[in-house]
This record gives sequence, structure tokens and C-alpha cells, in this order.
Amino acid sequence: MKKKKISKRKYVLGFFAIVALLALIRIIFPSVVGKRYSDQNDTRTEKEDSKADKDSLGTNKHAQANIVMGKAVDFFNADGTEANHKLKGVWSYKDCAPDSNASHLVAAKEFGVVPVQNIQDAENRKHELVYIGSNPYYKVRKLQASIPYLVPRAAALLQDISRNFLDSLAIKHIPLQKLVITSVLRSKDDVVKLGKHNKNVSPNSCHVYGTTFDISYTHFEPLEARVDDDRYKKTLSEVLRDLRDQGRCYVKYELHQACYHITVR
Repeated sequence: MKKKKISKRKYVLGFFAIVALLALIRIIFPSVVGKRYSDQNDTRTEKEDSKADKDSLGTNKHAQANIVMGKAVDFFNADGTEANHKLKGVWSYKDCAPDSNASHLVAAKEFGVVPVQNIQDAENRKHELVYIGSNPYYKVRKLQASIPYLVPRAAALLQDISRNFLDSLAIKHIPLQKLVITSVLRSKDDVVKLGKHNKNVSPNSCHVYGTTFDISYTHFEPLEARVDDDRYKKTLSEVLRDLRDQGRCYVKYELHQACYHITVR
């Protein structure tokens, strides 16, 4: 049997009949519409919501906190005044960063990559390495014998160190300065280049595995006013001590190179 086709005229008339029926049902039974959406609120509701938001902001101002070095730190006292967090530092820079090269090397071999030949080799292994040359939390100094790549685990550690450092400066009311990274991943070519000038350079350095980086404790990149005093070194030492205590990294205090040598764990 052939199916009868509905004419265009009958289709249009049927459509308008259904629309009219639905409109009539809505008029007779308005509850079927359900709850209003936010953009259907009347003026009174919007004002009440606005007042509630302001009250909430006012309340939250006295309870603002941030996570610094793994701890919740309040920026405000109960009365709304800014909290004053004193800079304590560490009892000894060397004693708080005592990890030997052997300890660093064990972690580097466990979490690192097979050493890269050169920068092109590093760029071709982006499934293993993360580029860390541009970042709002720290500055990578112009590198002479290393390239700005780390394994993801180490890149995350560096990010946490840098953010904790800035947060710690903020709660201590110290003008903000970013960390300066002085050495990162060394390729085989970099090791050969360094060996020409320094016979003590090891081809099996932790830096060849992409797990290790150096942070200067004498140079910082100012975000506000440039300030040269020991508060920045003390703050950095606090941050590194806490992350080391959490088992996140090995840290060695390098006296002659004026940096902290850090390997992810």
C-alpha cells in the first residue's frame, strides 16, 4: 500500500494547532513551566543576590588563606587586619641542604631520561621532557652550558618551589622578586663543552637526566623594587627545607657556585 503524503497546507495547520494547544495549557496550568532560570529573576531577587554576594565577600576577607610550603597560612587576622608573619630562616644553610651527590644521582637515574645528545634531540623528545624557558614564576638565566628542559616531575617541583617562594614573600611583606634558574638539563654536547674548561665536570652529572636544576641564592629578578639583602636567601632556604622534609627533593648547598643544587625525588 502506498502511504498518503501530508500536504504542506495540512502540515502548517497542524503545527500551529499544536502550538496553540501548548500555549493554552501554559495559561491554564502555569506550574508546568517549572522553576525560573537565573535570567528570569525579578529586580528584587537580583538585589538580594547582590547583597548576599557582598556580605559573602566581606566575610571571606577575614578568612582568606593560601597554601605556603604545604601549610595553610592566613593573610588576615580575625579582626580583618593583615597578619604579620615573621621571617625565621634556617639555623644553617649547609646543614639544611646536606644531600650528597650520590643521593642526587640515585634519584636522577630513577626518575630521569636517557641523556640527550643536544638541544635538537631534547626538542624531539617532548613526550619525555618539558620546556621551562618561559614562566611567570621564575626566570631562566641565559644558559651557557645547559638547555631549558626538565622531566615533568622536576618541572612540577620547580613550579611549586617558585610559587611557594612568592607566596612566602607576600605574607612576610617583602617586595616580590622571582627566582633565577642558573642551570638545567645538560646535553652530551654541553658536558663536552664544559669539560674543556673544567676538568672536574662529570659526564655522569645529575643534570644530564633532566631531573636537576640550580637556583641562585644571590640573584633574584625583581617584580617590584629591587632589594638586595639576605631576606630572599632566608626565604628560599625555608621553602626548600620544607619541600625536602616532605620528601619532594634532594637539596645541596653549593658554596662556590652560589646556588642550591636540587634533584626531584
